Amino acid sequence: MQMASKSRILVVCPTEWERAAMASGDLQSRYDFALCGEELCDRVGLWTALRFSVPRFLDQVAAQQQGRGIDGVLGTGDYPGCLLSALLAERLGLRGPRARDIALLSHKYYSRLFQQRFVPEATPRFEALHPRVAPTLDYPFFVKPMKGTMSLRAQMVHSPAQLEQAVALSLGERLGGFVLLRPFEALLRTYVPDAIPARRFIAEAPLRGHQVTVDGFVQSGRATVMGIVDSIMYPGTISFRRFEYPSTLPAAVQARMSELATRLMEGIGFDHSCFNIEMFYDSTADTISIIEINPRMSYQFSDLFAYVNGMSSFCVQLALITGTPVSWPDIQAPERAAASFVMRRFRDARVRAVPTQQRLDELAQTYPEMQVKILCRVGQRLSAQTQDVGSYRYCIVNLGAPSRAELLARFERIEQSLPFVFEE
Repeated sequence: MQMASKSRILVVCPTEWERAAMASGDLQSRYDFALCGEELCDRVGLWTALRFSVPRFLDQVAAQQQGRGIDGVLGTGDYPGCLLSALLAERLGLRGPRARDIALLSHKYYSRLFQQRFVPEATPRFEALHPRVAPTLDYPFFVKPMKGTMSLRAQMVHSPAQLEQAVALSLGERLGGFVLLRPFEALLRTYVPDAIPARRFIAEAPLRGHQVTVDGFVQSGRATVMGIVDSIMYPGTISFRRFEYPSTLPAAVQARMSELATRLMEGIGFDHSCFNIEMFYDSTADTISIIEINPRMSYQFSDLFAYVNGMSSFCVQLALITGTPVSWPDIQAPERAAASFVMRRFRDARVRAVPTQQRLDELAQTYPEMQVKILCRVGQRLSAQTQDVGSYRYCIVNLGAPSRAELLARFERIEQSLPFVFEE
């Protein structure tokens, strides 16, 4: 019996989550993975150098891959992974979301314009902030960068003085932002010649309620919602404590969210890719509002779906870019639960010890469905890496369990078994 040939996938700017997924025996038997842009993943080297050129990068990779039979291009990292992968797919004539859609949806203002057009009832009031023009929105309002990740520098402001402080950047931040976002802004101008700079900020009317992420995909123009993940904060903060799946929202509310996501992504013309949309449900007003669209797969949630539905979103993304029809499975057992737990401190500190690989291996024997991502290094201050406003992430633990109660109990035992040591 002749073995089916493997699909060859070019992975752009691979993340640690992607590397872990690609290592699975099942995927290794079906795909050959080639990597590119590895030097760009930590935003050093070419990506942050003034000499970096997106056209030159695309030319180099396309030349390297010529004649190698690439069947699909994958990139799930927020920036630059998903954008460069879309550009490469276009260059190589392969399936993938349009680079134009990725660029515009990654810019908070132009993304809001899409939302205003296709789902106006779920779009809050917003405006682009200009350095020398007072905002027209009434205080308080929410401020965040036009192009940002992980809620960085996102915060509520209650007065002009707080606004001035929120948008004030140090010299290092200004220079770093200029260098890092220069390639993005150059690409954006090919679609919007007078584009609002990505280094500026957007103001949005305050939203409240139960926060979730609606994860789905579009294949051949038809959107499918895979599931809705609850976003649970540390009390009294806007810092994520865990992302829990499935959502505890009423089924009727989840159905409305799914309809909004479907109408929006199909209306935009987004295709051949996963997406995730952050939303709020205000139970008092019975309203749903969109926080933002992420035009990519959420790599942090991929194994949550694998545990509850029996298929990871990473497998879905691979199917989409290779043209394999996707039949998304229902939840296997209603009581199952999974979560991505974010371990944080709310005061800066120097890292004195982190769990050893031996300790992680021992825990994995007890919890085989666990994934641990350590985000800090011994000797490093937590503030040395990119962080939210007011908190410091140092570890992420993904976990599944037969029930929600057991999920929380398992994490408590795991957290107590991870020997992080900090010196304030």
